[in-house]
Amino acid sequence: MILQRQTLRRLAAIHQKSLLWDVAPIQSSICRRCLERSFATTARLEAGHNKWSKTKHIKAVTDKKKMIDRTNFVKVITMYSRMYGENLQFNPQLAGAIAAATKASVPKSIIEGAVARGQGRSTSGAQLEPMTLEALIAPNIAIIAEAETDNKIRTISDLKLVAKRCGAVASASAFYFTKRGRTIFKAKEGGPTLSEVLEEAIEHEGVEDIEELPEGGFVTWTEPAMLTSVTEAVSRKFGLELMESDIIWAPNEDTMVDMDSSATASNLSDLLSGFKVYPEVRAIYVNVRQGSLSDEDWEKVNGYLDI
Repeated sequence: MILQRQTLRRLAAIHQKSLLWDVAPIQSSICRRCLERSFATTARLEAGHNKWSKTKHIKAVTDKKKMIDRTNFVKVITMYSRMYGENLQFNPQLAGAIAAATKASVPKSIIEGAVARGQGRSTSGAQLEPMTLEALIAPNIAIIAEAETDNKIRTISDLKLVAKRCGAVASASAFYFTKRGRTIFKAKEGGPTLSEVLEEAIEHEGVEDIEELPEGGFVTWTEPAMLTSVTEAVSRKFGLELMESDIIWAPNEDTMVDMDSSATASNLSDLLSGFKVYPEVRAIYVNVRQGSLSDEDWEKVNGYLDI
């Protein structure tokens, strides 16, 4: 009886071992270290997607700022070249503007082009001709792009193509604007008051209005033909530095369009930036104001405007 029990126990042990052998291949496929290791889960990341989106956004903002800064330098250099000549020895204002542009890493070719443009010629010496492109874009927004070029046919064709891509049409729009002379004087510590500037300005014919800027500078509005004489008189009297001085297309108040749609602002911004790509374009005027648009969306448009 005892022998029989021992035999049964041996048979049971053998049977149990056979069961372990049957599952052994499955167990052997799992690393022993893996069984001992703790597990954790993390969110799946798209490689570099979020980082690239932020980088691209920052780059776009930086590139736009660079373009606006360069445009401002070009305007000042062109202005001083036109007003006082291209000889730096006799034009300290131009020399100072060029030095500031160079310090800001504006390419030499752009600086030379601005000086030449102030003299009415291209860097190759070809005579430049003024031209304007008038256009309209929904909703009833009027645009005037002024350019100086040595090839009118090519430039007008290029600008019309940009306008078409953004849904604008070349059409008469000058009646939305009035030509006026405008000079912006930089703020000066201990400088004159508004009444003092006004008192000096009204001594000269052609003065239409004087404004004081929030940061302390002044804007004089004149008849186009009297721009230079009034500008030089006020600048000389008070030692004020010029920021801008030009004959512009000022939008008529009763034609102004309020910007209320971010989609409209984005489309208009694309159009204006497309124009600004061409160095022949010297100024862009549009009859829009901020309206209910956010400051961020408005800046997309306002950064390209010359008024």
